[in-house]
Amino acid sequence: MASKRGKRHGQGKVSNMCGICTNSETVHWYCRNCQENLCGKCKYDHKRRRKTRNDDIVPIQKANTHGEAIIPMVCKIHPGKPCDLFCSQCDVIMCAVCLAQTHQHHAFKAIEEEMFLQKKYMQEELNTLRSHVSQYDTQPKQDSIPFEESVNSAIKDVESRRSELKANVDSMADSLITELSSLLKEFKESDDIFCRRHEKKIQEMKVLIRDIEEEVKEASRISSFFELTKRLKTTKSLFDTSTENVVSSPPRFVSGTINKSQLKSMLGYVQVGHDVARYDKRNIDSAHVKQISIFKVPQQNGIIWICPADSNHVWISVFGSKDLILVNKDGTVKESVKLEFLPRSLDLTTRGVLLMTRYGGSSLITSLSEDRRFTKFADISPLQAGCISVGNNDEVVVSTNSPTILILNKFGHEVRKLSCGGNGESIVCLSTGHVAVVVKRANSQYDLELKDQFDKTVYAWGGELGDGRRVSEMLLCQTCHDTYDRVFVPDYVNNQVYVVPGDSTKAICLLHQRHGITGPTAVGIDWCGHIWIGCQDGSVHVIEL
Repeated sequence: MASKRGKRHGQGKVSNMCGICTNSETVHWYCRNCQENLCGKCKYDHKRRRKTRNDDIVPIQKANTHGEAIIPMVCKIHPGKPCDLFCSQCDVIMCAVCLAQTHQHHAFKAIEEEMFLQKKYMQEELNTLRSHVSQYDTQPKQDSIPFEESVNSAIKDVESRRSELKANVDSMADSLITELSSLLKEFKESDDIFCRRHEKKIQEMKVLIRDIEEEVKEASRISSFFELTKRLKTTKSLFDTSTENVVSSPPRFVSGTINKSQLKSMLGYVQVGHDVARYDKRNIDSAHVKQISIFKVPQQNGIIWICPADSNHVWISVFGSKDLILVNKDGTVKESVKLEFLPRSLDLTTRGVLLMTRYGGSSLITSLSEDRRFTKFADISPLQAGCISVGNNDEVVVSTNSPTILILNKFGHEVRKLSCGGNGESIVCLSTGHVAVVVKRANSQYDLELKDQFDKTVYAWGGELGDGRRVSEMLLCQTCHDTYDRVFVPDYVNNQVYVVPGDSTKAICLLHQRHGITGPTAVGIDWCGHIWIGCQDGSVHVIEL
């Protein structure tokens, strides 16, 4: 009968051939001593022989049922020979002739020993599989609990934000309706007063007409006639209705437009894993700064401004060039926009509109839409538009090369002013609403002022470093800030970029001499936290912390 091992190796169903005469039709017996299958005739001969007459011969079904003996397979290559050996090297069952002819120098075991090892192995693996099944059966459920709780918590937050937004919308709508109702009430009250006065005047006019008609008809007394004429002259002006605006202009409701980007910023968004616009905060350490790439812009001239467009591209304005270029981290120019003026400062609104000022002094701020159409965003005349920065709510902060800093709304209208202690130049608007501005003093000294919304100076940084040193002479250029409100300030004179935390006056040096960055004039941080540093020679270095 075929062994389990034989079947596992795909040898199929093996005939129960007699181990002596190879008869396969009447094999019903098994000799436990000889470990051979026996047909009826060979069993009879087995019992008659002197050497085998006392062997334990049992029905073949009984031997298999009790598992007291392993019935070997009969070799297909050498009929009549039992496959009672196992070649460990070839992983096959074989007979003694196979061993001598084909597997002579291979390691082998008796089939009973191999079966014992296989059973032991399967038992061990069975226990392992049972353990895995038990673990896999419960682990997904356990893992799903915190995920489900997180989703449910997020849903509650969304519902809360929705309720809050609805409440605000309802409040604004109620306020508008109340205002309109108040206008209607005032109009009705005014109209009632006017109608009463009008009716009174009509009555007086009717009486006067009647008196005049009677007096003209009779003309009995001269004195009463002249008195009536005098009365007509003095009261005629009271009945002149042409000078009074009876019905005021009706109010008109100007509906707003639904801005999905603004709604997203107010309601929120789903963040799974790391969002490209929100990278992990890393400490500033020049020893760990890694160079990603370095390239030169096609104009081969000094970089004025770097404005990140996404996680892999930035807009760059170059000194003396009217071409505004969009480049990737490899320096490949993906787009070039020809302007009619020399661009200076750049920044993107949340709607994807690129705002820019002009080099050489101009009061105009120009906008470049996503479909590359130019429009005038604002004219701040008589002031000059120096540098710009767009806040989270699309407020535009503008330095004016003077102590005045303008705050414009998203439509380009002035909403308030700030002031600084000198000529304001590069400027950034932080997420807190604070404004960091590079100030050039009368003595050509530069420092950085942080202003709050109420024009209060939070602090002024004048070159103090975290290690106790102080930089005496600086020429500060285009600044930027990261998601964590750290202000990055390039210093052209000292070949350095200082990082000023939003809550401290102590700065950290970003660069080391080994980086080989000289004459930095502009710095920008893309959406995945990589720092782009533009230099006077037209080179751009892309680094990461």
